[in-house]
Amino acid sequence: PRLALASQAATLDPQNEAGQTDAKAGDYMKTPWHLWVLGVVMLVWFAFGAFDYTMSHLRSPWYLAMIPEPMRSDLLAYLDTYPAWATAAWAVGVWFAVLGAVLLLARSRLCVPALMLALLGFLANSAYTYLIGPKTPALTGTGSMLFSAVILVSLLLCIAYVRRLNFKGILR
Repeated sequence: PRLALASQAATLDPQNEAGQTDAKAGDYMKTPWHLWVLGVVMLVWFAFGAFDYTMSHLRSPWYLAMIPEPMRSDLLAYLDTYPAWATAAWAVGVWFAVLGAVLLLARSRLCVPALMLALLGFLANSAYTYLIGPKTPALTGTGSMLFSAVILVSLLLCIAYVRRLNFKGILR
């Protein structure tokens, strides 16, 4: 009986002696409340980026009307010269971020690579915007750089969070 209790306790422990997750199919920890809160926050935050991408590429008149005129003309001229690879990187960045948030809410471990791809897309797009492409002060100025830094930090924090959840065996 004592041996049976010890083996049951070992299967309930989510980490083995090396500190690694030892979860089997169906042996997942209870979903913590913060996964739901952060998953919804991530989805809303990243959905803003997807919305901006979509409205910018559709050239939605009501969306573009919210941008003051000197900056609007600069933005449209800038988008007209955007290379295909930078547009693809932007798309990968925003859509994989949204996918990562959805996969987190589904408790899928695939949210980790999805968010890593979003980070790669963001970095590639930022390389074009700030290093390679034309420098338009309204689009590459201090405000834009600060906002990009916020996006970068949020992506890095989200990746760290989902990697930790995956390590703990919470994601399937």
